[in-house]
Amino acid sequence: MKKRILATIMSVLLIVCTLLSLAACAGGKDDDQGQGGGGDFVREWYDNLGEHDLDGYIVKFAVAEADGDGFHKRSIAAEEDTGDSVDAAIFARNKAVEARFNCTIELTYYTDTSNLSSSLSSVFMSGGEEYDVIAARQYDDIAICSKGYVLDLAKNEYTSQYLEWQDNEFPYWGEGYINGMSYKGQVYWLAGDLCLRYTGGFYCTFVNGAIYDEVLKESQGSIYDLVREKKWTIDKMRELSDAATTVENVTIEELVGSDGVVGIAMPIHDNTNGWAVAAGVNFSEQAKDGSVNFTFNEKNTRLDAFYKKYMNIIKSKGALTGLNGNYVSAFQAFASDNALMVPGRLNQAELYLREMSSPYYIVPCPLLDETQASYRSNVHDAINIYGISAGSQNVEATAIVLEAMCAESYRSVRPRYYEDALKFKYTTDLDSAEMIDILSENAYIDFALVWAFTSYFKDLGSYLRINMRNEVASITTQLKKQTSVWARGIKDLDEMFMKIASANG
Repeated sequence: MKKRILATIMSVLLIVCTLLSLAACAGGKDDDQGQGGGGDFVREWYDNLGEHDLDGYIVKFAVAEADGDGFHKRSIAAEEDTGDSVDAAIFARNKAVEARFNCTIELTYYTDTSNLSSSLSSVFMSGGEEYDVIAARQYDDIAICSKGYVLDLAKNEYTSQYLEWQDNEFPYWGEGYINGMSYKGQVYWLAGDLCLRYTGGFYCTFVNGAIYDEVLKESQGSIYDLVREKKWTIDKMRELSDAATTVENVTIEELVGSDGVVGIAMPIHDNTNGWAVAAGVNFSEQAKDGSVNFTFNEKNTRLDAFYKKYMNIIKSKGALTGLNGNYVSAFQAFASDNALMVPGRLNQAELYLREMSSPYYIVPCPLLDETQASYRSNVHDAINIYGISAGSQNVEATAIVLEAMCAESYRSVRPRYYEDALKFKYTTDLDSAEMIDILSENAYIDFALVWAFTSYFKDLGSYLRINMRNEVASITTQLKKQTSVWARGIKDLDEMFMKIASANG
């Protein structure tokens, strides 16, 4: 709640800070230097770092970015002359941090993300350039830290001093996400608003405002109130879906451009893990000592309840399910006012809804039922996570720059992204701000789900979607075949982390 109050207050001030930041960059070199560098334009910073002179140090990033996925290179850096206001805010952030600390931020991209750990291995082993920051994807983190390429952030004196990921007064780091990736106190990776893949990576539910207001608002009230009152459940989703549906058993080709409406366009893809986490399903659970127990098995009654409820939706009259993971078609139906709801990620609005004429609402993925204590948000697995290289020539400078970049992202990039990319007036629309705050404040990452697409947990990441697409009636009977394999994966990971801890002293 404390974070929510802080975020709401900040929402009133964020756009002003963004405009000041952009104006400073537009003003030329002298104004850039003035941002904390002794010029006429002096600003307050959102972090607690104070002032440091890094004496021109170049902070070098190795960034894994999947080429051609719609977000290539935009997540953490931008060119000055793109003309896009979000890019301008990112560019202004980096320039402001450089001017403030007398440093340079330098990025090298690795687009062959399927071979990132091997690519980095060749760089380090050949005696080549040593990076300060490794921006990897979840898939790569165990391979990279197991080779000793990144520091244990919980033990290093500079990272412990400057990086505020454990302080819940600072909402720009994904505290829940970072804790979920940790193991027995070992912390190698950070995630948060430093990267737009995190800011926009939360799974959520999009609701067509034109359809909802016309068909459901009188009987249901505000969709936001349903969320606040914790009536936004899987069963409520089906109720709304069926109530709005005017056509059944149609193909996407028959639907789009017609007068028909389906309740929910369901791609049944990676969002299934987002649904499960939101419903309180735990793939694994951490003990007090940080060790992990595997819980995604036939004895998990919450998993069983979740699966049955979603199968009820899939088989309901309001669901368009023949999309085979096709988000493009699902969002096309939604944007053309042929679907009340579509599940997805925040950043998919930027890809598919920029030209949508009708208003839309964004709400969390639904609760399992009204007894669930709180909402939970999962983040897409292709986000970047940030580790500090063991070969960094200046860990102190690197930690300072990472902290400043993440804090300034929260203050100036985040609101611009939500306002422009998602068409949300985040800084003036308190309903929109509150829903997004619910997503980010309740970020939850499951240790086993981090590793779901690795050899440790073969097929775990796609297990739910495959069974849902095949309309398997009961998931628990299927789980017995896999549980022993996945449980072994936890033991193997335990051994791996113990070896890493031993190698790092």
